[in-house]
Amino acid sequence: MELETLKETREYKAAEALADAVNSMGWKPEKFAMGMTVQHRTLQQEVMRTFVAMIHVMASDNYGFDLRNKGSHEAAKKMVESHLLDDIYLPFI
Repeated sequence: MELETLKETREYKAAEALADAVNSMGWKPEKFAMGMTVQHRTLQQEVMRTFVAMIHVMASDNYGFDLRNKGSHEAAKKMVESHLLDDIYLPFI
């Protein structure tokens, strides 16, 4: 997908909003995770599906990384190569 087309999607806009939130010294991943636990169960499922998709994208050999995000790329690659994600079933209900 072309970047210009991607930038027009609501998913891109959501990613931008999350990036803005994370881009602060006070961001606590655990608080985000706990905040998701009080959201609607179907939304929790969709967020988990989104995280799994992100892991697959970040594990890709086409994913651009440098020393700042090399750890994320390597962790994602290990998760994908372990086939741990192959058995995950996250239906939309």
